[in-house]
Amino acid sequence: MEMYNRSKSYKIGLFVLNNSATNLALFLTFYYMYYTQNILGLSSVLVGIIATMMRLFDGITDPIIGYFIDKTNGRFGKFRPFMFVGNIIIVSSLFAIFNTPLALSQMGRYIWTTSFYVIYIIGYTFQTACTKGGQVVLTNDPKQRPLFSIFDTIYNTIIFTGGIYVLMSLVSPRYEGGLINPDLWNFVSFSIAGLSVLCTILAIFGIWEKDRAEFFGVKSDVKLRFSDYVDVLKNNRAIQMLTIAASTDKLAGNAMKGVAVYIFANLLMNSKLQGDYSALTGIPITIMGICGLFWARKSGLKKSFVVATWLGMFSSIILYILGLTGASTTLFLTFMFIQQGFNAVSNPIVIPMIADITDYELYRSGKFIPGMMGTLFSFIDKFVSSLSTMIVGFALAYAGVGNSIIAPNTFISPKFNSAILFVYCIIPIFGYIASLIAMKYYELNSEKMAEIQEILNLQKNKSAEDEENIIDEDLELA
Repeated sequence: MEMYNRSKSYKIGLFVLNNSATNLALFLTFYYMYYTQNILGLSSVLVGIIATMMRLFDGITDPIIGYFIDKTNGRFGKFRPFMFVGNIIIVSSLFAIFNTPLALSQMGRYIWTTSFYVIYIIGYTFQTACTKGGQVVLTNDPKQRPLFSIFDTIYNTIIFTGGIYVLMSLVSPRYEGGLINPDLWNFVSFSIAGLSVLCTILAIFGIWEKDRAEFFGVKSDVKLRFSDYVDVLKNNRAIQMLTIAASTDKLAGNAMKGVAVYIFANLLMNSKLQGDYSALTGIPITIMGICGLFWARKSGLKKSFVVATWLGMFSSIILYILGLTGASTTLFLTFMFIQQGFNAVSNPIVIPMIADITDYELYRSGKFIPGMMGTLFSFIDKFVSSLSTMIVGFALAYAGVGNSIIAPNTFISPKFNSAILFVYCIIPIFGYIASLIAMKYYELNSEKMAEIQEILNLQKNKSAEDEENIIDEDLELA
């Protein structure tokens, strides 16, 4: 028997669209605070606190849903039902949020947006848990696993970079008032919902062949208990360290995205420039990310993550200094591009690393629990990164604009500028430092993973031989 379970590259590319489906929704939620503050007239601090609480709720739902994914093995597989149902919930709830009836009272608007945010979180957890768990059954070949991140980098560039360009440069100018026109968000939310559904359908086709019992681990008779979460969290050092690294980076990344609109509209005082910048840098950033990920296929996931993290930290330090000293727009944007390029390498690497720690858990305990591993990672990740929205809210409150409409292309104050730069540059630096410390204790380098896959393959072959022997003995007795 072959040592590795592989998939065709195009099927990996199709399955990665499951992550794209949720990232399309995530792109829209980056404007959640902007929409609620500038269109619904809600408090940024209060909305930030509510969003943080919802993020915590999101983390709580993860272990529950992950447990049920691992217990599921029906006619339509383990992952496909959760992918489909989750996406329907996501697109329905987000469309409701970004089309909040303006006739509602202020309290009614709080209740409406919060209620549908709760529903959105449940669907988001359904679908994202399948992204982390499903990749494990697609391939365990260390040369193939980085392909997930390569496809993901390309798709994310189209979504986040191309999305900003389309929103800011093509869609927004067509509406009177631009981003503060409710009709714009009606169109954007409807368009994103349709694209998200399409991505989900394609992803289901991508995993269809491998979403079967024979790809669900070595032993089929292992009993799963909810208490297994405690054992994993206590004894699996790899998931402990990876969640520290990834959650602090995600906290920083979400906070950066939350203030990016203000970097262009109020520090550089050119909101349209954000779309132009995204269009200009999208392809080069993607190329940087892909080159880094191809390098990861040779050098290993851990080493690539560490190198990209160091480079990202240095570029953030320089970017902060440039922002404080009032450097030229061209120089500032150059180092913003460099920072984003290194992040395009380190951020996507995390997802295939989750597949590695899932195989490590199978090696360590004999339990194949991709749903539980992915959602345990998300549980911790979301608890930490949930602070990002609240950080943005308090930064705006500190700058004195927490309850104000922030007009685009307008200078606000030096205090406002320093608060936005702190969120965009210093918070990421803290995240990079935490990641580097965590990676010191993360043992799953390329050599260790090769050893793990060899042992798992031997166990799988032995199990297959034992089953054949049992069949032969039964035939002899008959």
